[in-house]
Amino acid sequence: MAKAIRVGVLGVGRGAHLGAVAEKVGMELVALCDSIEPKLEQARRRLGGERITTYTDYARFLEHDLDAVIVANYATEHVPAVLQALAAGKHVMSECLAMLTMAEAVQLVEAVEASGRVYFFAENVPFNVQCQEMTRLYSSGVMGDFLYGEAEYIHPGTPQSSATLISGPDHWRAWMPTTYYCTHSMGPVMMVTQTRPVRVNGFVVPYDFKDPMKTGSISRKDMAGILMCTMDTQALVKVMPCATLRDHGYRIRFCCNRGTMEYNQGEPRLRVHHEPFDVGPSQPPNRLYMPEFPEAFKAAASTGHGGADYFCCHYFAKAIREGSAPLIDVYKAIDMTSVGILGYRSALQGGVPIEVPDFRDRDARERYRHDDWSPDPRRRRPGMPWPSVLGDIPIAPESLQSFAELRRRHEAGFSTPVTPPAPPAR
Repeated sequence: MAKAIRVGVLGVGRGAHLGAVAEKVGMELVALCDSIEPKLEQARRRLGGERITTYTDYARFLEHDLDAVIVANYATEHVPAVLQALAAGKHVMSECLAMLTMAEAVQLVEAVEASGRVYFFAENVPFNVQCQEMTRLYSSGVMGDFLYGEAEYIHPGTPQSSATLISGPDHWRAWMPTTYYCTHSMGPVMMVTQTRPVRVNGFVVPYDFKDPMKTGSISRKDMAGILMCTMDTQALVKVMPCATLRDHGYRIRFCCNRGTMEYNQGEPRLRVHHEPFDVGPSQPPNRLYMPEFPEAFKAAASTGHGGADYFCCHYFAKAIREGSAPLIDVYKAIDMTSVGILGYRSALQGGVPIEVPDFRDRDARERYRHDDWSPDPRRRRPGMPWPSVLGDIPIAPESLQSFAELRRRHEAGFSTPVTPPAPPAR
Protein backbone atom coordinates (compact mmCIF):
# COMPACT_ATOMS: atom_id res chain seq x y z
CA MET A 1 0.00 0.00 0.00
CA ALA A 2 1.29 3.45 -0.90
CA LYS A 3 2.40 5.65 2.00
CA ALA A 4 -0.35 8.03 3.07
CA ILE A 5 0.10 11.69 2.20
CA ARG A 6 0.48 13.51 5.51
CA VAL A 7 -1.47 16.76 5.31
CA GLY A 8 -1.88 19.80 7.53
CA VAL A 9 -4.52 22.52 7.35
CA LEU A 10 -4.12 26.27 7.82
CA GLY A 11 -7.44 27.85 8.85
CA VAL A 12 -9.93 25.65 10.70
CA GLY A 13 -13.10 27.34 9.49
CA ARG A 14 -13.40 26.20 5.90
CA GLY A 15 -10.16 24.23 6.27
CA ALA A 16 -11.45 21.82 8.91
CA HIS A 17 -14.04 20.55 6.44
CA LEU A 18 -11.42 20.13 3.72
CA GLY A 19 -9.17 18.28 6.14
CA ALA A 20 -11.96 15.78 6.82
CA VAL A 21 -12.59 15.34 3.10
CA ALA A 22 -8.86 14.87 2.46
CA GLU A 23 -8.93 11.79 4.69
CA LYS A 24 -11.72 10.33 2.55
CA VAL A 25 -9.38 10.32 -0.46
CA GLY A 26 -6.57 8.57 1.41
CA MET A 27 -4.65 11.45 2.91
CA GLU A 28 -3.79 11.53 6.62
CA LEU A 29 -4.67 14.68 8.55
CA VAL A 30 -1.92 15.21 11.12
CA ALA A 31 -1.81 18.95 11.97
CA LEU A 32 -4.00 22.04 12.19
CA CYS A 33 -3.04 25.70 12.42
CA ASP A 34 -5.16 28.69 13.34
CA SER A 35 -4.74 31.88 15.37
CA ILE A 36 -7.86 31.21 17.49
CA GLU A 37 -7.11 28.52 20.06
CA PRO A 38 -10.71 27.59 21.03
CA LYS A 39 -11.54 26.96 17.36
CA LEU A 40 -8.36 24.90 17.01
CA GLU A 41 -9.21 22.70 19.95
CA GLN A 42 -12.79 22.23 18.79
CA ALA A 43 -11.58 21.21 15.30
CA ARG A 44 -8.98 18.84 16.74
CA ARG A 45 -11.57 17.02 18.86
CA ARG A 46 -13.99 16.79 15.96
CA LEU A 47 -11.45 15.56 13.40
CA GLY A 48 -9.27 13.09 15.23
CA GLY A 49 -8.38 14.00 18.77
CA GLU A 50 -4.89 13.33 20.10
CA ARG A 51 -3.47 12.10 16.80
CA ILE A 52 -3.70 15.66 15.42
CA THR A 53 -1.19 18.30 16.54
CA THR A 54 -2.34 21.91 16.74
CA TYR A 55 -0.36 25.11 16.20
CA THR A 56 -1.03 28.83 16.45
CA ASP A 57 2.38 29.59 14.89
CA TYR A 58 2.45 28.91 11.14
CA ALA A 59 6.24 28.64 10.95
CA ARG A 60 6.23 25.93 13.62
CA PHE A 61 3.33 24.20 11.89
CA LEU A 62 5.41 23.97 8.71
CA GLU A 63 8.17 22.23 10.68
CA HIS A 64 5.77 19.35 11.39
CA ASP A 65 6.29 16.13 9.42
CA LEU A 66 3.99 17.12 6.55
CA ASP A 67 3.91 16.28 2.87
CA ALA A 68 1.20 18.77 1.97
CA VAL A 69 -0.65 21.83 3.26
CA ILE A 70 -4.22 22.94 2.61
CA VAL A 71 -4.21 26.74 2.73
CA ALA A 72 -7.65 27.92 3.85
CA ASN A 73 -6.93 31.13 5.77
CA TYR A 74 -8.55 34.45 4.83
CA ALA A 75 -9.23 34.70 1.08
CA THR A 76 -7.04 37.80 0.71
CA GLU A 77 -4.05 36.28 2.53
CA HIS A 78 -3.37 33.05 0.66
CA VAL A 79 -0.21 33.97 -1.23
CA PRO A 80 2.09 34.66 1.77
CA ALA A 81 1.00 31.35 3.31
CA VAL A 82 1.48 29.46 0.04
CA LEU A 83 4.96 30.93 -0.48
CA GLN A 84 6.05 29.83 3.00
CA ALA A 85 4.68 26.32 2.48
CA LEU A 86 6.41 25.91 -0.88
CA ALA A 87 9.67 27.20 0.59
CA ALA A 88 9.32 24.55 3.30
CA GLY A 89 9.05 21.86 0.62
CA LYS A 90 5.32 21.17 0.96
CA HIS A 91 2.78 20.49 -1.74
CA VAL A 92 -0.06 23.04 -1.55
CA MET A 93 -3.77 23.12 -2.19
CA SER A 94 -4.91 26.74 -1.96
CA GLU A 95 -8.44 27.97 -1.48
CA CYS A 96 -9.92 30.87 -3.47
CA LEU A 97 -8.75 33.57 -4.21
CA ALA A 98 -5.43 32.66 -5.78
CA MET A 99 -4.08 36.16 -5.02
CA LEU A 100 -5.19 39.68 -4.10
CA THR A 101 -2.85 41.66 -6.40
CA MET A 102 -1.17 41.10 -9.73
CA ALA A 103 2.23 41.44 -8.04
CA GLU A 104 1.27 38.52 -5.82
CA ALA A 105 0.41 36.55 -8.97
CA VAL A 106 3.98 37.00 -10.20
CA GLN A 107 5.36 35.89 -6.83
CA LEU A 108 3.03 32.90 -6.79
CA VAL A 109 3.76 31.55 -10.26
CA GLU A 110 7.51 31.91 -9.86
CA ALA A 111 7.51 30.27 -6.44
CA VAL A 112 5.53 27.31 -7.78
CA GLU A 113 7.83 26.95 -10.78
CA ALA A 114 10.93 27.03 -8.58
CA SER A 115 9.57 24.64 -5.96
CA GLY A 116 9.03 21.48 -7.96
CA ARG A 117 5.97 20.87 -5.75
CA VAL A 118 2.31 20.45 -6.64
CA TYR A 119 0.15 23.56 -6.43
CA PHE A 120 -3.55 22.80 -6.79
CA PHE A 121 -6.18 25.54 -6.80
CA ALA A 122 -9.27 24.43 -4.89
CA GLU A 123 -11.90 26.01 -7.14
CA ASN A 124 -14.66 23.47 -6.58
CA VAL A 125 -17.59 24.52 -8.80
CA PRO A 126 -16.16 22.78 -11.91
CA PHE A 127 -16.45 19.52 -9.96
CA ASN A 128 -20.14 19.61 -9.12
CA VAL A 129 -22.11 16.92 -10.89
CA GLN A 130 -23.69 19.27 -13.45
CA CYS A 131 -20.39 20.84 -14.49
CA GLN A 132 -18.69 17.46 -14.77
CA GLU A 133 -21.48 16.29 -17.05
CA MET A 134 -21.17 19.47 -19.16
CA THR A 135 -17.42 18.88 -19.38
CA ARG A 136 -18.07 15.33 -20.61
CA LEU A 137 -20.62 16.50 -23.19
CA TYR A 138 -18.46 19.32 -24.48
CA SER A 139 -15.32 17.22 -24.75
CA SER A 140 -17.26 14.57 -26.68
CA GLY A 141 -17.89 17.09 -29.47
CA VAL A 142 -21.66 16.66 -29.44
CA MET A 143 -22.22 20.32 -28.49
CA GLY A 144 -19.91 21.73 -31.16
CA ASP A 145 -17.80 24.84 -30.56
CA PHE A 146 -18.31 27.17 -27.60
CA LEU A 147 -19.63 30.61 -28.63
CA TYR A 148 -21.17 32.33 -25.59
CA GLY A 149 -21.55 31.61 -21.89
CA GLU A 150 -23.08 32.95 -18.70
CA ALA A 151 -21.95 32.10 -15.18
CA GLU A 152 -23.60 33.81 -12.21
CA TYR A 153 -23.05 33.33 -8.48
CA ILE A 154 -25.62 35.29 -6.44
CA HIS A 155 -25.23 35.25 -2.66
CA PRO A 156 -27.33 37.79 -0.71
CA GLY A 157 -27.40 37.95 3.07
CA THR A 158 -28.64 39.86 6.08
CA PRO A 159 -26.81 41.85 8.76
CA GLN A 160 -27.48 38.93 11.10
CA SER A 161 -26.02 36.29 8.79
CA SER A 162 -23.05 38.51 7.97
CA ALA A 163 -22.12 38.60 11.66
CA THR A 164 -21.52 34.84 11.53
CA LEU A 165 -19.00 35.27 8.69
CA ILE A 166 -17.38 38.66 9.24
CA SER A 167 -15.20 39.50 12.24
CA GLY A 168 -15.26 43.28 11.72
CA PRO A 169 -14.97 46.16 9.21
CA ASP A 170 -11.48 45.07 8.13
CA HIS A 171 -12.55 41.51 7.31
CA TRP A 172 -12.32 40.82 3.58
CA ARG A 173 -16.02 39.98 3.26
CA ALA A 174 -16.85 43.54 4.39
CA TRP A 175 -14.77 45.36 1.78
CA MET A 176 -13.58 43.17 -1.11
CA PRO A 177 -15.03 44.55 -4.41
CA THR A 178 -17.81 42.49 -5.89
CA THR A 179 -15.83 41.55 -9.01
CA TYR A 180 -13.01 39.93 -7.04
CA TYR A 181 -14.61 36.68 -5.85
CA CYS A 182 -14.95 35.50 -9.43
CA THR A 183 -13.43 32.03 -9.62
CA HIS A 184 -16.75 30.28 -8.85
CA SER A 185 -18.01 31.78 -12.11
CA MET A 186 -14.92 31.85 -14.31
CA GLY A 187 -13.71 28.47 -13.04
CA PRO A 188 -16.47 26.33 -14.59
CA VAL A 189 -16.27 28.29 -17.86
CA MET A 190 -12.56 27.59 -18.19
CA MET A 191 -12.73 23.96 -17.11
CA VAL A 192 -15.79 22.91 -19.12
CA THR A 193 -14.63 24.55 -22.36
CA GLN A 194 -10.84 24.48 -21.83
CA THR A 195 -10.57 28.15 -22.80
CA ARG A 196 -8.90 31.05 -21.01
CA PRO A 197 -9.83 34.75 -20.80
CA VAL A 198 -7.73 37.15 -22.84
CA ARG A 199 -9.69 40.40 -22.32
CA VAL A 200 -12.14 41.72 -19.75
CA ASN A 201 -14.58 44.64 -19.60
CA GLY A 202 -15.84 45.30 -16.09
CA PHE A 203 -19.09 46.89 -14.90
CA VAL A 204 -20.53 47.36 -11.43
CA VAL A 205 -24.04 47.72 -9.98
CA PRO A 206 -23.31 50.32 -7.27
CA TYR A 207 -24.05 50.18 -3.57
CA ASP A 208 -27.80 50.53 -2.92
CA PHE A 209 -28.45 53.07 -0.17
CA LYS A 210 -32.16 52.08 -0.17
CA ASP A 211 -31.48 48.43 0.70
CA PRO A 212 -31.64 47.87 4.48
CA MET A 213 -29.72 44.62 4.09
CA LYS A 214 -26.77 46.77 2.95
CA THR A 215 -27.17 49.90 5.04
CA GLY A 216 -27.88 47.85 8.15
CA SER A 217 -24.66 45.90 7.71
CA ILE A 218 -20.97 46.85 7.77
CA SER A 219 -20.52 46.09 4.07
CA ARG A 220 -18.70 48.77 2.06
CA LYS A 221 -18.84 47.05 -1.32
CA ASP A 222 -21.23 47.30 -4.25
CA MET A 223 -24.22 45.11 -5.15
CA ALA A 224 -22.86 43.23 -8.15
CA GLY A 225 -20.11 43.10 -10.71
CA ILE A 226 -20.46 42.03 -14.33
CA LEU A 227 -17.40 40.90 -16.26
CA MET A 228 -17.65 40.57 -20.03
CA CYS A 229 -14.76 38.29 -20.94
CA THR A 230 -13.37 37.48 -24.35
CA MET A 231 -11.86 34.01 -24.37
CA ASP A 232 -8.90 32.82 -26.41
CA THR A 233 -11.30 31.25 -28.96
CA GLN A 234 -13.15 34.59 -29.32
CA ALA A 235 -16.11 33.17 -27.39
CA LEU A 236 -17.80 35.73 -25.12
CA VAL A 237 -18.70 35.10 -21.49
CA LYS A 238 -20.76 37.12 -19.01
CA VAL A 239 -19.52 36.45 -15.49
CA MET A 240 -21.32 37.72 -12.37
CA PRO A 241 -19.20 37.01 -9.28
CA CYS A 242 -20.73 36.66 -5.80
CA ALA A 243 -23.39 39.34 -6.22
CA THR A 244 -25.56 40.42 -3.28
CA LEU A 245 -28.67 40.69 -5.43
CA ARG A 246 -31.84 38.78 -4.56
CA ASP A 247 -32.34 35.19 -5.79
CA HIS A 248 -29.54 33.17 -4.27
CA GLY A 249 -27.81 30.51 -6.35
CA TYR A 250 -25.85 29.53 -9.45
CA ARG A 251 -26.75 29.91 -13.08
CA ILE A 252 -24.39 28.45 -15.66
CA ARG A 253 -25.09 28.31 -19.40
CA PHE A 254 -23.02 27.37 -22.45
CA CYS A 255 -24.22 28.21 -25.95
CA CYS A 256 -22.38 26.22 -28.60
CA ASN A 257 -22.84 25.96 -32.35
CA ARG A 258 -24.62 22.60 -32.08
CA GLY A 259 -26.54 23.07 -28.85
CA THR A 260 -26.90 24.66 -25.43
CA MET A 261 -26.50 23.25 -21.93
CA GLU A 262 -27.40 24.95 -18.66
CA TYR A 263 -28.52 24.60 -15.05
CA ASN A 264 -29.52 26.94 -12.25
CA GLN A 265 -30.41 26.93 -8.58
CA GLY A 266 -34.13 26.91 -9.22
CA GLU A 267 -33.78 23.91 -11.55
CA PRO A 268 -30.62 21.98 -10.62
CA ARG A 269 -31.24 19.41 -13.32
CA LEU A 270 -29.15 19.85 -16.44
CA ARG A 271 -30.95 21.05 -19.56
CA VAL A 272 -29.37 20.04 -22.87
CA HIS A 273 -30.95 21.55 -25.97
CA HIS A 274 -30.36 20.85 -29.67
CA GLU A 275 -32.26 22.39 -32.56
CA PRO A 276 -34.00 19.80 -34.75
CA PHE A 277 -31.96 20.87 -37.76
CA ASP A 278 -28.78 19.92 -35.89
CA VAL A 279 -29.81 16.44 -34.73
CA GLY A 280 -32.74 15.36 -36.87
CA PRO A 281 -36.39 14.62 -35.97
CA SER A 282 -35.69 11.35 -34.12
CA GLN A 283 -34.02 13.09 -31.14
CA PRO A 284 -36.07 15.30 -28.79
CA PRO A 285 -34.84 18.90 -28.76
CA ASN A 286 -34.64 19.05 -24.95
CA ARG A 287 -33.30 16.70 -22.32
CA LEU A 288 -33.78 17.60 -18.66
CA TYR A 289 -32.03 15.26 -16.22
CA MET A 290 -29.96 15.11 -13.05
CA PRO A 291 -26.53 13.67 -13.82
CA GLU A 292 -24.79 11.27 -11.46
CA PHE A 293 -21.17 10.84 -10.53
CA PRO A 294 -19.38 7.82 -12.03
CA GLU A 295 -19.75 4.64 -9.98
CA ALA A 296 -16.19 4.90 -8.65
CA PHE A 297 -17.02 8.30 -7.12
CA LYS A 298 -20.48 7.70 -5.66
CA ALA A 299 -19.13 8.44 -2.18
CA ALA A 300 -18.34 12.00 -3.24
CA ALA A 301 -21.97 13.10 -3.09
CA SER A 302 -22.04 12.84 0.71
CA THR A 303 -19.00 15.04 1.33
CA GLY A 304 -20.26 18.61 1.00
CA HIS A 305 -21.01 21.13 -1.73
CA GLY A 306 -22.62 18.32 -3.66
CA GLY A 307 -19.38 16.35 -3.82
CA ALA A 308 -17.32 19.12 -5.38
CA ASP A 309 -14.93 19.35 -2.42
CA TYR A 310 -14.19 15.63 -2.72
CA PHE A 311 -12.82 16.07 -6.23
CA CYS A 312 -10.55 18.96 -5.24
CA CYS A 313 -8.92 16.75 -2.63
CA HIS A 314 -8.95 13.73 -4.94
CA TYR A 315 -7.16 15.49 -7.79
CA PHE A 316 -4.70 17.17 -5.40
CA ALA A 317 -3.73 13.79 -3.94
CA LYS A 318 -3.62 12.23 -7.41
CA ALA A 319 -1.13 14.82 -8.68
CA ILE A 320 1.10 14.25 -5.64
CA ARG A 321 1.02 10.45 -5.92
CA GLU A 322 1.59 10.38 -9.68
CA GLY A 323 3.91 13.35 -9.99
CA SER A 324 1.50 14.60 -12.65
CA ALA A 325 0.32 18.07 -13.61
CA PRO A 326 -2.51 19.25 -11.33
CA LEU A 327 -5.88 19.59 -13.01
CA ILE A 328 -6.21 23.22 -11.86
CA ASP A 329 -2.62 24.46 -11.81
CA VAL A 330 -1.15 27.82 -10.86
CA TYR A 331 -1.58 29.27 -14.36
CA LYS A 332 -5.30 28.45 -14.45
CA ALA A 333 -5.64 29.76 -10.88
CA ILE A 334 -4.17 33.12 -11.89
CA ASP A 335 -6.33 33.29 -15.04
CA MET A 336 -9.48 32.57 -13.00
CA THR A 337 -8.64 35.20 -10.39
CA SER A 338 -7.09 38.01 -12.42
CA VAL A 339 -10.28 38.75 -14.39
CA GLY A 340 -11.85 40.01 -11.14
CA ILE A 341 -8.92 42.28 -10.27
CA LEU A 342 -8.53 43.65 -13.79
CA GLY A 343 -12.31 43.79 -14.23
CA TYR A 344 -12.61 46.14 -11.27
CA ARG A 345 -9.86 48.28 -12.77
CA SER A 346 -11.89 48.35 -15.98
CA ALA A 347 -15.12 49.27 -14.15
CA LEU A 348 -13.43 52.23 -12.49
CA GLN A 349 -12.49 53.44 -16.00
CA GLY A 350 -15.99 53.11 -17.44
CA GLY A 351 -15.72 49.52 -18.66
CA VAL A 352 -12.69 49.87 -20.93
CA PRO A 353 -11.24 46.58 -22.23
CA ILE A 354 -8.16 45.33 -20.36
CA GLU A 355 -5.90 42.53 -21.54
CA VAL A 356 -5.66 39.49 -19.25
CA PRO A 357 -1.97 38.54 -19.21
CA ASP A 358 -0.89 34.93 -19.61
CA PHE A 359 1.70 34.31 -16.90
CA ARG A 360 2.91 31.19 -18.67
CA ASP A 361 4.82 33.81 -20.69
CA ARG A 362 7.68 35.07 -18.51
CA ASP A 363 7.80 38.38 -20.39
CA ALA A 364 4.14 39.05 -19.58
CA ARG A 365 4.94 39.02 -15.87
CA GLU A 366 7.27 41.99 -15.94
CA ARG A 367 4.50 44.53 -16.40
CA TYR A 368 2.89 43.37 -13.16
CA ARG A 369 5.89 42.46 -11.02
CA HIS A 370 5.45 45.52 -8.79
CA ASP A 371 1.71 46.07 -9.30
CA ASP A 372 0.34 46.05 -5.73
CA TRP A 373 -2.88 47.94 -6.62
CA SER A 374 -5.35 46.82 -3.97
CA PRO A 375 -8.66 47.85 -2.33
CA ASP A 376 -7.55 46.46 1.06
CA PRO A 377 -8.14 49.31 3.57
CA ARG A 378 -5.07 48.22 5.53
CA ARG A 379 -2.86 48.85 2.47
CA ARG A 380 -4.49 52.12 1.52
CA ARG A 381 -2.38 54.92 0.08
CA PRO A 382 -2.91 57.47 -2.73
CA GLY A 383 -3.76 55.76 -5.99
CA MET A 384 -5.37 52.72 -4.40
CA PRO A 385 -9.06 52.01 -5.14
CA TRP A 386 -11.93 52.11 -2.69
CA PRO A 387 -14.03 48.95 -2.28
CA SER A 388 -16.94 50.67 -4.09
CA VAL A 389 -17.07 52.48 -7.41
CA LEU A 390 -18.86 55.25 -5.46
CA GLY A 391 -15.81 55.77 -3.26
CA ASP A 392 -15.57 55.31 0.49
CA ILE A 393 -18.91 54.00 1.81
CA PRO A 394 -19.36 55.10 5.44
CA ILE A 395 -20.65 52.59 7.98
CA ALA A 396 -23.51 54.02 10.04
CA PRO A 397 -22.65 54.12 13.78
CA GLU A 398 -25.86 52.27 14.62
CA SER A 399 -25.01 49.52 12.10
CA LEU A 400 -21.55 49.15 13.63
CA GLN A 401 -23.06 48.95 17.12
CA SER A 402 -25.66 46.40 16.01
CA PHE A 403 -22.98 44.33 14.30
CA ALA A 404 -20.82 44.31 17.44
CA GLU A 405 -23.74 42.92 19.45
CA LEU A 406 -24.60 40.30 16.82
CA ARG A 407 -20.97 39.28 16.67
CA ARG A 408 -20.74 39.03 20.46
CA ARG A 409 -23.79 36.76 20.53
CA HIS A 410 -22.38 34.61 17.73
CA GLU A 411 -19.03 34.18 19.44
CA ALA A 412 -20.81 33.33 22.68
CA GLY A 413 -22.55 30.48 20.90
CA PHE A 414 -26.00 31.98 20.37
CA SER A 415 -27.72 31.43 17.04
CA THR A 416 -28.51 34.53 15.03
CA PRO A 417 -32.13 35.15 13.94
CA VAL A 418 -31.66 34.73 10.19
CA THR A 419 -29.23 32.51 8.31
CA PRO A 420 -29.33 32.33 4.50
CA PRO A 421 -29.13 28.93 2.80
CA ALA A 422 -25.60 27.67 2.27
CA PRO A 423 -24.27 28.34 -1.24
CA PRO A 424 -24.29 25.16 -3.34
CA ALA A 425 -20.58 25.00 -4.11
CA ARG A 426 -18.51 26.88 -1.60
